[in-house]
Amino acid sequence: MPPTPETIRAIAHEAGFDIVRFGPAEPGEHGAHFSRWLEAGRHGEMRYLEQNRERVLDPQRWRAGVRSAIALAVDYGGPAGELPGGGRVARYAVGRDYHRWLRERVFTLRTKLESAGLPYGSMNGGTDAVPVLERALATRAGIGFLAKSAMVISPSHGPYLQLAELLTGAELPFDPPAPGSCGSCTACLDACPTQAITAPFEVDARRCLSYTTIELRGMVPRELRAAQGEWLFGCDVCLEVCPFTRRSGRRDTVGEQRPKELRPHPIVTTWTLVDVLSMDERRYQEEFVGTAMRRAERSGMRRNAATVLGNRREERALPALLQALDDPDPVVRGTAAWAIGRIDAARPELERARVTEADPQVRAEIEHALDRG
Repeated sequence: MPPTPETIRAIAHEAGFDIVRFGPAEPGEHGAHFSRWLEAGRHGEMRYLEQNRERVLDPQRWRAGVRSAIALAVDYGGPAGELPGGGRVARYAVGRDYHRWLRERVFTLRTKLESAGLPYGSMNGGTDAVPVLERALATRAGIGFLAKSAMVISPSHGPYLQLAELLTGAELPFDPPAPGSCGSCTACLDACPTQAITAPFEVDARRCLSYTTIELRGMVPRELRAAQGEWLFGCDVCLEVCPFTRRSGRRDTVGEQRPKELRPHPIVTTWTLVDVLSMDERRYQEEFVGTAMRRAERSGMRRNAATVLGNRREERALPALLQALDDPDPVVRGTAAWAIGRIDAARPELERARVTEADPQVRAEIEHALDRG
């Protein structure tokens, strides 16, 4: 006897999910939007999206026989993430790597549902790394409505949502769409530091700080660096200005009030921007364990730290930035030169680096820094 929808919801809530809804396994009209977005090149270097296009558009190619999606969400709202002395981290990355703990919850749920009577091997799911349009499934199942920022807003929990899903062969009764909308609000479009939200529901990832600080390899385009401001990893601006943020039940929870997975990682509470810039491979491998910030890789995190230090114009950081002019990584060298130019473009070390630098892109950054002087 398969479990009832009420039983499935109860088991999912017991597994740690705040919102549980049922909907179609296919992305529906969102699929065509996704295809147009890819064809416009707005995914940047995220080639895995293009490579998985067919499976994303047709979940049957990923898991044959699926009929329904069990759409899941966890409210991760909480205080802003900031390193000692400055450098901001998007809230979803403050705690333990969500790829791990959220996937564990999905797998736990799958096992419990199999024990409750859903056929073994009939479900597949996960979070983020699986080839589905999570926001499409979430909105179609009624987790929330699609925001103008292209995020999903729950009318009961707000926009700070970690999404996950289980696709199943069971025919579950679909939930109605979530009530509400952005209405006439344009707060996210107005506040986006890089104007990455080009129109309501349209985001150019190539300009989004959540892309340039995480997914992009190499140097961040020069015209976007000042707009990066304090952001070391990711960006929360479009969420922070959203009026629905106040709906988050965890918005003001701190310390042991928060689930252990959402409590700050030691990197966030003990490292400085200079620590991040100066870290060697050994320290990266040993201490950047269990954090989603590994997604940016060591080179990207050091690049981001140099950018933020330049934006902060911290003279105390000059020794570390000057040392980075000799770093083996050209991305770090070039970004450090840009940062030094923001702080003190008259440093003689810049001229010496210009003479010895062999990488043309790095040399261009050094010359740009010198021009500021």
